[in-house]
Amino acid sequence: MSIKNTIRTLAFMALTFLVACSDTEPTKQVTVNSSTNTVKAKAVTLNITSTPLNKRAYLGLIVPDKKEVAPCPFLSDTTAVATVKTAWTLNRRETSHESCYWSKNLGFSVNVTVEPLATAKPVQERTYNLENPPVLKAQHGPGNNATVLYDTVWDKEQAYAMSFEQDNKLIMIYVTGMATDAQRLTATAHEIANKLPNVLTSDTKNHLPQTNAGTFNMCSTWSQSDIEAIIGTPIQMTQGTLDCKWETGIGESLKQVRVTIYSGKSYAWDYLKELGAVDIAEVGERAMMDRKRKNKNMPGHVLLNALYNEKIITVTVTVTIADHKAVALALSKNIDNRLK
Repeated sequence: MSIKNTIRTLAFMALTFLVACSDTEPTKQVTVNSSTNTVKAKAVTLNITSTPLNKRAYLGLIVPDKKEVAPCPFLSDTTAVATVKTAWTLNRRETSHESCYWSKNLGFSVNVTVEPLATAKPVQERTYNLENPPVLKAQHGPGNNATVLYDTVWDKEQAYAMSFEQDNKLIMIYVTGMATDAQRLTATAHEIANKLPNVLTSDTKNHLPQTNAGTFNMCSTWSQSDIEAIIGTPIQMTQGTLDCKWETGIGESLKQVRVTIYSGKSYAWDYLKELGAVDIAEVGERAMMDRKRKNKNMPGHVLLNALYNEKIITVTVTVTIADHKAVALALSKNIDNRLK
């Protein structure tokens, strides 16, 4: 090849290279705050209460004073404690003709409720863990439709509750944080079944002292009208230990708002972020929005988890509620603004 042809070849290769480079998309440089990767979500405006909340009481940081509480009219202390496998002292905290409650502290309790059967929440919807529908096992008694409920979150069946029907009432025995079994739950159920008829016909019903367990009533976070404006009517409210659920509908049409207090000491912030959760600015010491897919027991939902004094306030809103992400943020910011 002549020198002239060689020069022409090299020039053509150089031109080809430049054209190729000019057609390549330039490298984009994106700056991210790697410490938080925080986003500011937009909340809707909700017309809800602004009454201050006692921060320590709301977070469950105040140990309740021991008070004299009237005996439960349908269950003895001895049988209530025998419902669970424990050597702890369980104190009687609340009693009425509709419910009785014993606990060691905020997370370990035995709760018995007596509800009108016609309006009671179905047994199959009374889960222990939000995303795990219970395994229901029929029992021979007492009453009608006696059933023991089992949770399966740890890949094995663990009894946590029992229900039965009597005198047009649904009786629910619910254990939190402690081990129980079908035999213990059934023994408790039989005592309730034997005593309850006298309680239901008693003319002293309105004279039983109403007591306070010393813990914050989470269902007083918002009024019924506050929540009805968000999810519609009719509304059912379920109170737990540092937990409250407001809901309407069932199955895929279920609309639910829930607020719960958890321990935040070992909260898996980094792991949840790897799964797609995002940090939320301007709520608590730190806040993160996580999303859960629907399952057999629950529609898809978002959880806004906010950290305060090593406690997590979790607001849950189902995707069946309009602007569910914005609603979750607005509710969380409402709590944040009211904590004093």
